[in-house]
Amino acid sequence: MATVQIFLTSGTSWTVPSDWNNSNNTIECIGGGGAGGAGSHAGGGGGGGAYSKISNLALTSGNSINIVIGAKGTGITNATGNSGGFTAFNGTTLSGASVSAAGGSGGGGAATTAQTGGAGGPTTGVGTIKYAGGAGGGSDLYAGSGGGGGAAGPLGAGGAGGTSVSSTGPGSGGGGNGGGTAGGYGSNTVNAGGNNNGGTGGATIGGTAGTNGGGGAGGISTSTTGGAGGNGTEWSVSYGSGGGAGGNQYVVINGATGGLYGGGGGGSGVNGSTSLGGNGAQGLIVITYTPAISTFFLMF
Repeated sequence: MATVQIFLTSGTSWTVPSDWNNSNNTIECIGGGGAGGAGSHAGGGGGGGAYSKISNLALTSGNSINIVIGAKGTGITNATGNSGGFTAFNGTTLSGASVSAAGGSGGGGAATTAQTGGAGGPTTGVGTIKYAGGAGGGSDLYAGSGGGGGAAGPLGAGGAGGTSVSSTGPGSGGGGNGGGTAGGYGSNTVNAGGNNNGGTGGATIGGTAGTNGGGGAGGISTSTTGGAGGNGTEWSVSYGSGGGAGGNQYVVINGATGGLYGGGGGGSGVNGSTSLGGNGAQGLIVITYTPAISTFFLMF
């Protein structure tokens, strides 16, 4: 019998279907990605969301199950970015659900010194298989902001966002999604987004978005925004763990956005009094099961 796959991206409850199979199912969660920071100097990148999975969860058909979809971290003017929210299935807390995944932390901002990136979502959720999200990259003292961390996924931990290392260099690349590589650091020649299993990070020409969960490249001028993180495709062309966004350089205003699902946002440029760090991406729940087969006895 054909496998059923369900993707939950909103709502607070889910009803167990009539053909639910307690002996053949998996539940997977990705936490929300943290936002990049913004400040008078460049901001740090946001951390990617964590991943958790369980198999063969026993549920009763027709019951309503509580769910939490991890909220995306949002950028704030001249401040540290908001953290991403946790994702949970069959519960309303990170520790009290049947399966859950933590969100990534926001990147640093609002200071006159170099900023640290946000921590990737830790493996503190519930699951038999768990991977951490990639950490956001830090900014340099003046110009280049950090790349967002990639979300963890079924293929492994998220790649870290690159950290800028030059006071005149570009923003750094975002990390690749689960099982991927780290984003390039912010020098004048190495700021590509991280690659992943099947995706490609943004190129070193700057500002190019990642594909299939690859990280976005860092911006390389006063007008080139860092590239958005690539949306993941592990489960389908529309659903997967997202890549981290690339960081900005100099006075480029708002940070770039992390890829769906769970990618961390990129840090803003130096004009923090009017700019926002890049938003992270929201979390995801993936339900996969083989329908149960009812047995009928025919009387002749």
